[in-house]
Amino acid sequence: MVLEDVRPYLISDGGNVDVVSVADGVISLKLQGACGSCPSSTTTMKMGIERVLKEKFGDAVKDIRQVYDDDHTSETTVEAVNGHLDILRPAIKNYGGSVQVLSVEGGDCLVKYVGPDSIGSGVKAAIKERFPDITNVVFTG
Repeated sequence: MVLEDVRPYLISDGGNVDVVSVADGVISLKLQGACGSCPSSTTTMKMGIERVLKEKFGDAVKDIRQVYDDDHTSETTVEAVNGHLDILRPAIKNYGGSVQVLSVEGGDCLVKYVGPDSIGSGVKAAIKERFPDITNVVFTG
């Protein structure tokens, strides 16, 4: 629940955060989407997420650890892109929006998107980061 305050910023950059585990004061988090591979991810963890968690839970937080996912080997298909967007769907829904990939042809990805523009730019970033062969993400209403 505490992380809900930082999610809009992560989503607007094409990412999200997932709590992997909490044990003995150690919180393991996984940055998802574009945030997972961003060169600034360490800064995001320390200056943003860790600060918010320590403000709320104080000395109960002993350490924040970033967990990495090495799975970057899938074809660029409608199913693969939709599956990748599953990390953003709950947050998009919270803002009254929805996202569905309609087609992937050549470098173009046609997406039915409803929601705030800032979240939409995050959706585009998440798709392009994970699927570099997609050069153009087009929204339809």
